[in-house]
Amino acid sequence: MDSCGLIRFKGVQVVLGEQSVNPPHDSMAWLNVLARANDRIQVYVAPSCENSRGRIELSSGTRLTGANETPDRADGSIYEDGARLPREPWRRATTEETLSLIAAEPPRNMATTVAIIKLPRELWGDLPIIRASGDADALTNLQHAFRETCELGHPVYCIGPSENPANLKTVTFNPDTRRYNGLHVDNWDQVDLSSRHLATNRLCVNIGRDIRYFLFLPVSLTDIARMLSEEMGPDWEATARLTVIGRQFMEQFPEVPVVRCRVSPGEAYIAPTENLVHDGSSVGQSTVDRQFTIRGHIRPL
Repeated sequence: MDSCGLIRFKGVQVVLGEQSVNPPHDSMAWLNVLARANDRIQVYVAPSCENSRGRIELSSGTRLTGANETPDRADGSIYEDGARLPREPWRRATTEETLSLIAAEPPRNMATTVAIIKLPRELWGDLPIIRASGDADALTNLQHAFRETCELGHPVYCIGPSENPANLKTVTFNPDTRRYNGLHVDNWDQVDLSSRHLATNRLCVNIGRDIRYFLFLPVSLTDIARMLSEEMGPDWEATARLTVIGRQFMEQFPEVPVVRCRVSPGEAYIAPTENLVHDGSSVGQSTVDRQFTIRGHIRPL
């Protein structure tokens, strides 16, 4: 690390900023929990992404949502009972935390990696077309672009374009209950807990005009279940809805922070959302939050 707080990895620079110099001692206690993980979650930032401040930030732990709390949506939709959120304020990662969370090399195990990649420059011109009309040719070009930047296993599932209101703390909405999930675990593959490391991951490209964020706990679901069993004893059993396991972990270890990873327009995250407590966030956006998503066994090239 140099005198300006710049950590240099292969092909990537991560700037910590002034807040990392003298962190509160209690903000580091969560690293003791992370040390118990068999497979810690790391972030890999592709060399093509811009080097800038604030790529990752950490929350001050997690919290239970308040009664009738909303994500700031105008229609007043509220969170599910028992939903949990990052506790503010957000802060820069310390040097020790950054060394733990940032991967210096392209990942081998995508079941425990969040990767940030950038679309090829020649496709940036398609983003305004997709935003304006959802043009089929532009969407096809976008899908083909993934093969230039990623290794796509089979099968590949195209979820396609979607959008969320701007300026939401978390964006995942359950249309059946008409409530927001808060931090949760995906269940597209519907595999059991012991097979979560084999599930598909998600590639989600920011096709909007503003920065969006990917939020996640830096502990895999399989490690979460093991730690809960150790803490709560032999009577503890995993629930059928795996999001509930994540909520139990956040209640048991409220000091563990949520990682907030910035995803700029034209960038995408690849994440094991079936093995990760996570959500998206559109906080700070002034326009509609737009993304394009595929699922598969995906890794950056």
